[in-house]
Amino acid sequence: MSETRWGIIGSGAIAHTFANALEACENQHLLAVLSRDSTRAKDFASGYPPCRGFASMDAFLAQTDIDAVYVASPHPNHASHTMAALRAGKHVLCEKPMGLNHAEVMAMIQCARENQRFLMEAFMYRLHPQTHRVLELIDTGAIGEVCHLDAQFGYRAEFNAESRLFANHLGGGGIMDVGCYPVSLARLLFGEPTEISGHGRLGATGVDAWANALFKFADGKTAQLGTGVELLLRNHAIIYGTDAQLEIPKPWRPDQADGDWHFLIRRGDAVKEIWGTNPNPYILEAEHVHQLLNSGAEQSPACSWADSLGNAHALDQWRRQIGLIYDREQPDKHPGPILALHPGRRQDIPQAQVPFSEKPVSRLVMGCDNQPSMAHASVMWDHFMEAGGNCFDTAYIYGQGSMEQLLGHWHTRRGIREQLFIVGKGAHTPDCFPDAISRELDVSLARLQTDYVDMYFMHRDNLDVPVGEFVDALETEVRRGRIRAYGGSNWSLERTRALNEYAAANGTRGFSAISNQFSLAQMNMPIWEGTADATSEAFKTYLTETGMVLFPWSSQARGFFTPWAESVMQAVAQPDNLNPITFMQPTAAELSRVWFSDLNFGRRKRAQELADQHRVSLINIALAYVLHQTFGTFPLVGPRNLEETESCIIAAQINLTAEDVAYLERGA
Repeated sequence: MSETRWGIIGSGAIAHTFANALEACENQHLLAVLSRDSTRAKDFASGYPPCRGFASMDAFLAQTDIDAVYVASPHPNHASHTMAALRAGKHVLCEKPMGLNHAEVMAMIQCARENQRFLMEAFMYRLHPQTHRVLELIDTGAIGEVCHLDAQFGYRAEFNAESRLFANHLGGGGIMDVGCYPVSLARLLFGEPTEISGHGRLGATGVDAWANALFKFADGKTAQLGTGVELLLRNHAIIYGTDAQLEIPKPWRPDQADGDWHFLIRRGDAVKEIWGTNPNPYILEAEHVHQLLNSGAEQSPACSWADSLGNAHALDQWRRQIGLIYDREQPDKHPGPILALHPGRRQDIPQAQVPFSEKPVSRLVMGCDNQPSMAHASVMWDHFMEAGGNCFDTAYIYGQGSMEQLLGHWHTRRGIREQLFIVGKGAHTPDCFPDAISRELDVSLARLQTDYVDMYFMHRDNLDVPVGEFVDALETEVRRGRIRAYGGSNWSLERTRALNEYAAANGTRGFSAISNQFSLAQMNMPIWEGTADATSEAFKTYLTETGMVLFPWSSQARGFFTPWAESVMQAVAQPDNLNPITFMQPTAAELSRVWFSDLNFGRRKRAQELADQHRVSLINIALAYVLHQTFGTFPLVGPRNLEETESCIIAAQINLTAEDVAYLERGA
């Protein structure tokens, strides 16, 4: 690609700024602009011939002479516009913030990865020579060890409830509009924060009028950040080192009208000025993208995908600290899918039958127990459905009911209930009694916005209750049509056998499935009190002979087959739960207590040998093992991001022989 032919989505001030920059670039041309208003599109295009104006996204993206798209639409449209362009085969430079939240950024990056297209967040200050010079001086120790950052970006705008700066539905407020810059600089200097505390004022439209935050980092370094759209700040950055201070008067838009830029190094009373002159930063940004496209790169080393994910996560936490959740992020108001959501389009996840169910069921089961928000859940679940997954597992107690609510809102907004196989659970200790089944099911079905679950598991067993009383209570719900099939979670083989014998003697179906822990690694002791596994040879034989299926939880042994476990073995693990995205994280103490044994270390070593042979990851083999049993298995997986979901999908496509399974099961 010797030249880059651009299209722009959006017709506001920043779109004009970038269009003007393109006119000053060699081998780069603006050929099309998209605006919702056809008049605005034509007026914009007339100023940049031979640019063409469009009011239709389909028509705009159908232009085969467009190589790259600059997304300059309002924040809530960044994800959908970027992903539409990527799917159309265009490269994308997306204005900051890349997405409205971490989940959207995750989906955008996954879309770029799948379509093998370039994607970059437009933090143009990152590409400016002033920023490069600042980092160079810090790296050479010019101000000693850097300990603290004080950075601000805020201004006072005239209040207008319909303006993108104040409108809730447009993602208004200071944090998302300009607060993302100080966050970006703090992370550029110190890495990912371990703790964020924030304060702010929400204005009349529910967005932040101004806000500040204290970021803490693993090595004790700190950053004090400020932003606002109703408060004029100094808009500078001061980097404090042990020997001196580095003061940057204009960190975000460094150059003056003549291209000059400067900053100061203050050491006591001595002040040293650093000067430079460079082109408009938007010209530098366009040229940066142009060079990367010609090199075949899919991301920028200066504004990488990992960096955009980290910035989005930090912004989410800052907003959460001040209670800012946009209306469109609320569970009952979340819009339709960000992804295309053509269920089963990819057909990467195989499906099989479950006793007493007419629906085919995906061999991988999405655990709905660890989603921090509707935005995160929607992206994860849309992606799972796209790949052929249709089975979702949740429970009455998960998230104190919030997980069932999220799942209910999600499938209702998409109108896909009958395509799903929903697994519900109830009657958990201390309420593990027959009468709790009906009472809790009333609540669960209301939360799930459905009148039945496809599979119902009693979440625990109560040895003081005769199995027949549980069967009678469950069969009552079958007759009412509120459950289609049922089973037990964390039930022993003896109690499972006794229950099914009672059911057979009384002409009822009994358990068609069990949901116990099962993985290549065997538990030394239960992870949680009252839990049970199904790893004994007797249990496996029973499942094979009866045709019951297993929905195993912790099917990948909660991190035992990841590189993290290797670091724990070597006693060099990173701090537990460092900057988590989701809220249920295994710890090093749990890993050691539950999974470390000679038997499991031996299995891990042999799994690595097979992983090398198949050219996959260790954890892929561990999950493939669960899928290749002599009885039906539908392992529950709990991916925290889309890359982990893709890892599970890879495992579902691995073919292991009976000899492979036997080799993995050998003793220590």
